[in-house]
Amino acid sequence: MIDMFLALADIHGRIDLLGRILQDNARVKGIFVAGDVTNFGREKDAEKVLSVFAELTPNATLFFVGGNCDTVAAKHFFEKHPGYLEQRCITHDIGGTPYGDQTTTVRIIGCGGGLLHTGLTPFEVRDEELGLGLQRAYAGCAQEQQERRDDDRATFSAPRPLIVLTHTPPKNTFADLRSMKHLGSQTFAALLYEYEPLLWICGHIHEGRSIQWEGRTLVINPGPVALGSYAILGIDQKPQGLSAAAALRAL
Repeated sequence: MIDMFLALADIHGRIDLLGRILQDNARVKGIFVAGDVTNFGREKDAEKVLSVFAELTPNATLFFVGGNCDTVAAKHFFEKHPGYLEQRCITHDIGGTPYGDQTTTVRIIGCGGGLLHTGLTPFEVRDEELGLGLQRAYAGCAQEQQERRDDDRATFSAPRPLIVLTHTPPKNTFADLRSMKHLGSQTFAALLYEYEPLLWICGHIHEGRSIQWEGRTLVINPGPVALGSYAILGIDQKPQGLSAAAALRAL
């Protein structure tokens, strides 16, 4: 059974375009938003955007992080939402039907913000801080999967399957490419190959709209909602594990 999701990024407060995308894809099971929910907005602006999801896709689970254009005030509002993934691990079940088919629990981790560049946007951090934030989220997944051996010693299994949601893309991917320059996070690039998640969904670089495989990971930059771009994503539960495929879409 294939579960359908939306991958979105860089809404920048454009609730008109967001609404059209959600209306066209109202039956998805979940939605991933890779930051820049607002465009330097306050709490009321953050509330307006999130209310569009609640109104038009009430049955879809929302997962999101903030972007470099999301202010401290907006992030304070985000923190009230259970799908806000900043340096957190959330679990979500893939598959399953009313007839009792088996589900697979997926761990989803997130880290928002843009790389420190000009300092003119409100949520910019150094590359090493981005890495530490994502590592904290990953450690939360590992803690959740802690097992006890017969001798009561703690062991940890890798949190798989795993989905990573960031605003900044990993470096040296199509997702971070602007004018033939790679502008993503070097630390994220290293963690991509260390964690080998099923999916890495990101945004920030509007020109980096792309879908590509990096090793075992499908990396998706759906492009900015503010320009009518998004991606549709399918996750299929197979006997050998989960598989994913995606396609870019535009209004």
